[in-house]
Amino acid sequence: MVSDSDKECCDAMRQRIIPKLIQTEKNEHVPGKQSSVSKRKIEKDIPNGDKETNKERVERISHTNVSFMEFWMQCIDWNMLRLFFGLLMLFFFAVGFATLLYLMFVFSFKENLWYYYFPVSNKEEL
Repeated sequence: MVSDSDKECCDAMRQRIIPKLIQTEKNEHVPGKQSSVSKRKIEKDIPNGDKETNKERVERISHTNVSFMEFWMQCIDWNMLRLFFGLLMLFFFAVGFATLLYLMFVFSFKENLWYYYFPVSNKEEL
């Protein structure tokens, strides 16, 4: 017994669009949509007429250079970094706020505990 909402969910999962990392025959006809990696892949396949072998692929990958700026601009997921550091700061502020509330509670209602945490004594001079 499959409900309509389950069927719609499965249909949506089957029809979703997942971006490809390499260029395929299906989307080769779209000009201007090819990345530099897919252009290299297509150029590598066309001259000898067949697909590259594993040895050629390993050699091509081992000789690939990625500059710092390419890594910085294309590989780093800035939205996830912003989310991570935002949540980290939110956590630190929440802990600080909870600590201040606790200290205010101790100062107001548990005076003996306050003096246990922060003893009052005469400073001895050396």
